[in-house]
Amino acid sequence: PQTDGVVFTSRLSVRTHPWLADHAVQGAVVFPGTGYVEFAIRAGDSVGCDRLDELVLEAPLVLPAQGGAQVQIVVGDADTLAGAETRRRSVAVYARLDGEEAWTRHAMGVVSAGAHAAGQDQADGTFDSVTQAWPAPGATELDTSGFYDRLSEGGFLVYGPVFQGLTKAWRHEDQILAEVELPDSGRAEAFGIHPALLDAALHTAVFAELDAVQGGGLPFSFTDVVLRASGASRLRVALTRTGPDEVAVAVADSTGLPVLSIGSLTVRPLAANSITTSTGDRSLLRTQWTDVPTPTAAPTGQWMVVDRADSTDAVYADLHAVAIALEDGTAVPQAVALAVSGDPRAVVESTHELTGWVLQQMQYWLGEV
Repeated sequence: PQTDGVVFTSRLSVRTHPWLADHAVQGAVVFPGTGYVEFAIRAGDSVGCDRLDELVLEAPLVLPAQGGAQVQIVVGDADTLAGAETRRRSVAVYARLDGEEAWTRHAMGVVSAGAHAAGQDQADGTFDSVTQAWPAPGATELDTSGFYDRLSEGGFLVYGPVFQGLTKAWRHEDQILAEVELPDSGRAEAFGIHPALLDAALHTAVFAELDAVQGGGLPFSFTDVVLRASGASRLRVALTRTGPDEVAVAVADSTGLPVLSIGSLTVRPLAANSITTSTGDRSLLRTQWTDVPTPTAAPTGQWMVVDRADSTDAVYADLHAVAIALEDGTAVPQAVALAVSGDPRAVVESTHELTGWVLQQMQYWLGEV
């Protein structure tokens, strides 16, 4: 109200967007940094801003195995700079997991319109490496066999099939050239640039030997990002190292037509303890284990132990014997103990199964007695 800002809303989950499960960091499903770029570009296009001047990723969004997250992309008022025709707007991406009240800002940046004349990037040679002879004459092919197996060693970054898009790579002078493709190409048309495809293009940074990448780094900030064509499923990529942890990126489609450029991508090591699977209570019910001390003395009186490990017939025979004893007035055990144990590798599933089994025994007991 009373502004020309815009709020876009959405929802993310591994059920509605199963391809997100193929992007795992430290064992958790983390929304990719390239997804925020897609959010910002699409939101900017909707308000007439064709350039992402800057986008800084502030906090990872960890998606739960069950449920999901509400998302808001907030685009601020248009700000016309003094003496210039450039229109700039702030853009921010917020999310909150199901059951939580607090919103977390995950990315913050600026979008603009008219910052550069159309075609200027092509004039200054940004796309030369991907629009001319491919790969560049004299380029040396790099070994990409087992690339994703090596990348997943140690479990820090594990990419599933949708994110394993890097197919070929070359080194040419001060650049790394690569070809990437989206395994499920049918999804590409729904995006400006599919986050998994752009993410695969950035995997090329491994060959550029950035300091932060060697230590397990992730995208931290993007500057001067322009999307020139949408719906691509195969890309040519040229990556130029511009600093210890920075690269410039030019992307074209498989025919050499420009698709996207990134003036600067900065990579930073992931902060310790930044990947958490929960930020608080997300439901009314939650698992809480209670330590029960081992009895120091045996219970008094006669007890009957019915072991779930026995056959079903044996279990019911034991309980039936107690029921008969009650009817005849003969001696009966002081208590009947149901001995159960589950699979420690599947605690939740075992708990459901064992609870159902105990309920069946109680129903049988009440029915007999």
